[in-house]
Amino acid sequence: MITITDTPTEAMTAVTDGWYNQLAASLNLSIRHFQLLQPPAVPTGDQALWDSFNVVPPVTLKYNRWLYQQPTFFSQYAAVVNGLSFPESDFVEDIGADTYVQWQAYLKTITPPPPANTLPTVWFQWAMVNAPDVANIGRSDLSTQLLIEGAQALLQPYEGPNAKPADFSPTFSDLKNTLRASSGASFSFDSTHDDPDVSNSWVPGDDPNYFGIWTGSSAAFHVSRKFALSKITVSAQFDHVATVAVTPGQWYNSFLLHQAWASPCTPPWIDSADWQAYFGATGSFTHAVGSLFAADGITLTLTSDADFTPAEQVIIKGLAAVGDWPVYCPISSSVFSNSIATGPGSLVIRFKSAPGNPVILGLNVFDIRSYVGAG
Repeated sequence: MITITDTPTEAMTAVTDGWYNQLAASLNLSIRHFQLLQPPAVPTGDQALWDSFNVVPPVTLKYNRWLYQQPTFFSQYAAVVNGLSFPESDFVEDIGADTYVQWQAYLKTITPPPPANTLPTVWFQWAMVNAPDVANIGRSDLSTQLLIEGAQALLQPYEGPNAKPADFSPTFSDLKNTLRASSGASFSFDSTHDDPDVSNSWVPGDDPNYFGIWTGSSAAFHVSRKFALSKITVSAQFDHVATVAVTPGQWYNSFLLHQAWASPCTPPWIDSADWQAYFGATGSFTHAVGSLFAADGITLTLTSDADFTPAEQVIIKGLAAVGDWPVYCPISSSVFSNSIATGPGSLVIRFKSAPGNPVILGLNVFDIRSYVGAG
């Protein structure tokens, strides 16, 4: 365990970073993508599950969903789609006015008119004979028009006063079935031998920690600092664990999001400044969730050799119901139970989640460039 000499929050941050590294190493999670949820999400149905990952995740290894006010993935995607357009005037400019007149005249000779989704191919076949120099750019323009209009049409049922909820995969039932068919895992953690170095993770440097020993307590509290500087061991058992891909529903068009990211100019953007507003270094749409990591049937036994005073022991026991390090799940339903035993130089916390109740422990986060398939 490292020696704490700087800020008062460093001790709690270090031990939590050590837990993060041990959890990732033991459960084959990549520190290039994994984000620990604090507290974990405990969905009871589809909407609650989707809400847990319908988010533009913050750039932090430990995502405190109670403190960060993040926009939803759906809202940012919809704003991008509605900020795109490819006017007919740009198509005319690219192929030339005379060629456009000839193209329109040719279309009138086709009975019945070709379906909109065939126009890029119809154009290309005609242009290779009549305007070969602009055949490719014309096809590209028509394809972009078609892509934008199609994506905006898919979004319409999910917008407005009678909007459908933005759906995703997996459903809650799918997640439960996946976990039921998945194997379990177990590992141990010892703060005297942990590795708090997160400099090689996807969020290098000093990643903040927001809780102390219990939910809502500060990492700077004396009792939290005493806990973090003690010898902490955790025996962790998961009956079932699974990493499950997250996929947006029929309202989503991955090709258009790629096009929007890859084309920062006007068109396809109505206002080219919007590209920076969403995808720039300080934009609102720089990351997305690619998959979630869930567990079912969790048993944790934590020990600490901190010598808490009788008054501190009373406080710790009294606040156990709000959730404790390292999972911070509030003990507010039949899903969770924990017990705390304290004595001179000893603290033992036993935490259990009832089988059949998925717990979302973390997310796998991708920068938007990787998410749209650009590398």
